[in-house]
Amino acid sequence: MDISPFVRLPEYPFVICKECRFACIADEVASHLNRHHRPIGSKERTEIGRAVREIPGIIHNQAQLRRFVYPPPTTEAIPFIAPPQADGLRCDTCSYIARTPQRIQAHCRERHGWRNDWQRGGNVAKRAKQERRLPWTAGIRCQRFFPSRAGSGWFEVGRGSAGEAASNGEGETLDQRLERMHGAQVARFQARRRGIEDGNDKAEPNRWLQRVGWAGHLAGLDRGRLGGSVEAIGPDEAVLRGMWESVERVAERARAAVLKRGGHAVLFEINKKEVHIKPSKPFEGRMEDDTWARYKEVYRKLL
Repeated sequence: MDISPFVRLPEYPFVICKECRFACIADEVASHLNRHHRPIGSKERTEIGRAVREIPGIIHNQAQLRRFVYPPPTTEAIPFIAPPQADGLRCDTCSYIARTPQRIQAHCRERHGWRNDWQRGGNVAKRAKQERRLPWTAGIRCQRFFPSRAGSGWFEVGRGSAGEAASNGEGETLDQRLERMHGAQVARFQARRRGIEDGNDKAEPNRWLQRVGWAGHLAGLDRGRLGGSVEAIGPDEAVLRGMWESVERVAERARAAVLKRGGHAVLFEINKKEVHIKPSKPFEGRMEDDTWARYKEVYRKLL
């Protein structure tokens, strides 16, 4: 039976949605179609779900997906899912991959006891020019199968391929290659740590910040320090962790109250975008667990 919009690659124990460009496990096929492909009729959605569940060796649930082993790094780029990203940061100890300095730093600190020898503040430009040994490798091509929950980790692809050799400067000496990679990494750090400017140039990329008034408020502040202020709560920040746990308890109780006891009149008021305009539908508090986690993450960063 045709299982479009899904496709099955025999090397992997799940199907991939060709339109959304993410993988899907068998027990979630019907709900995926219902949320993202409404033109497909109910009967056809049921038949597609049944056909996928009957595929030999297919993964059915999240518990089984947690045991899935990612493909080796020499695997070529996997079709149908989103194309490889070239900004992966690979842990030199365990091959974990992240795509932001904050995440790879947190991983190395929590899993391998790494200590960052750069403290916040000080002369960032001067330090950026100094040689520094980091426990991860930058510029890794990576992909992922799932956008959230189990199996959503990034994994390396195309190691040793012709494309990688070309992008890394085939024909360079080892010293030249190391110098080029180091220079690229320093440039990235300098760009990320560039102070926020309150410029008047209409072509300035932060023009939107100026329009809403944030450019003047943030002018001159160090971008690196601002980014560090929203990092994950560290093990030595007990007071901040206690504050967040208190806020999280309030949020969880509020969510439960809306789901169980919120009257329609109240929910319509909550869903208003403008005071004088009545919304067409009440506030809908039901959401996927990963969506709720992302919402809470916004408030954690504000705290």
